[in-house]
Amino acid sequence: MPPSRKAARPTELSSFIVSVDSVIFAYMNQAVYIPLIMRAVEPFQNCWSLPGGPILEKETPESACLRKLEEDMGLKVEYLEQLYTFGAPDRDPRKRAFSISYFALIAESEEPLSWGQDSRTAQWFHIDQLPEVGWAFDHQQIVQMAIKRLRAKLSYEPIGLSLLAEEFSLSELKRIYDVILGTELDRRNFQKKLKSTGLLIPTRTVPSPRGKPSQLYRFDEARYKQLKEEGLSFGF
Repeated sequence: MPPSRKAARPTELSSFIVSVDSVIFAYMNQAVYIPLIMRAVEPFQNCWSLPGGPILEKETPESACLRKLEEDMGLKVEYLEQLYTFGAPDRDPRKRAFSISYFALIAESEEPLSWGQDSRTAQWFHIDQLPEVGWAFDHQQIVQMAIKRLRAKLSYEPIGLSLLAEEFSLSELKRIYDVILGTELDRRNFQKKLKSTGLLIPTRTVPSPRGKPSQLYRFDEARYKQLKEEGLSFGF
């Protein structure tokens, strides 16, 4: 009879760190950007990290995420979705740590980025011009997964609308899809498919540099909920 193995004792709950980290996508200057914070403290001093931090005792992960975004960077999001839970044993040199990550979308903002006492600075990065080295923890992996999720999400939900102002033109919306997907979509097919969903409500026309007035639209939230319940997709 083989010798019995001694069962591994579970680690004490107090030795775990449970936090949230958020990847924010913002549409500015006809491109999509992500804000990163340079840490001023160890571990990973002078490295780029995502906004986030520990979840308080009576907080949900989502409320912690929203709180840290406003505290760390002064940002309020339009769309928030849980991404993944990261928990590699060596992701934090201090102790065992788990990160519940989110990705969020915000419309263009004129407000400058802010940062907390534990940070040296904050900066917007184009999604195709992110730092190649100098990342804190596993935050580079989190960002890469968020970009992949965002691109996949565009194939079945109109989440790109969350990056625009309340009123927008079809050319502005198409530009967002082109930038995120990294390809030039066919303009006529894009507009035809979008209009066929009934998700856009015409609002007003504005002067255009090309001479012909540009039609503006707003998103029909009620129509979207109806179509979603019917199981219809919205990809382009």
